[in-house]
Amino acid sequence: MHVWTLKWANTKRGTWAIFLCAFADASFLPLPTPMFFILLSLLNIKKAYLYAFYGTFGSLLGAVVGYSIGHFAWIDDNGEFSALAQLIFNYIPGFSETIFNTIQMQFEKWDFLVLFIASLLPIPYKIFSISSGVFNINIVMFCIATLISQGLKFFLFALLTIKIGPEVKKIIDYKIKPVFLIVAACVILLIVIIKIL
Repeated sequence: MHVWTLKWANTKRGTWAIFLCAFADASFLPLPTPMFFILLSLLNIKKAYLYAFYGTFGSLLGAVVGYSIGHFAWIDDNGEFSALAQLIFNYIPGFSETIFNTIQMQFEKWDFLVLFIASLLPIPYKIFSISSGVFNINIVMFCIATLISQGLKFFLFALLTIKIGPEVKKIIDYKIKPVFLIVAACVILLIVIIKIL
């Protein structure tokens, strides 16, 4: 991923790469958008806020597509999961009926505030955007919550990158494999803890 990200960082299309990555991640594909964003920003620190802007609006537009999928194509006329929903449950990592039902309970309890919490969790945002459409969350409130929560996430990443980026970049340049092994181990541990809870 480091080599792939390096190619994007050295072109004018890096902003569109983060936009498309965030768009897909918020709508239908599980992509490591935060990791891509951080690496891209570390490789071109001067553009960190620009990447945050594109990432935020990519997430917003992707979330609207996810919302539309949930609203129009997730439940069939009989009130059952549609063929599309079953296909996604079976073949797209991160989706399952159990997770979907858990999110439904959280929406019933917290309403659109769940979307703010979702931006802090290592769970694909598409799960929440599609669920919002299925549960008929107010589309205006959904867009506002998504814009604010995703914007805060991306701009916080950008700020951290600018503040501590130069030192982190030195570590990444010289010790890339150990850094990625540690990050991968932390992500796996976090996923296991979430599944246990």
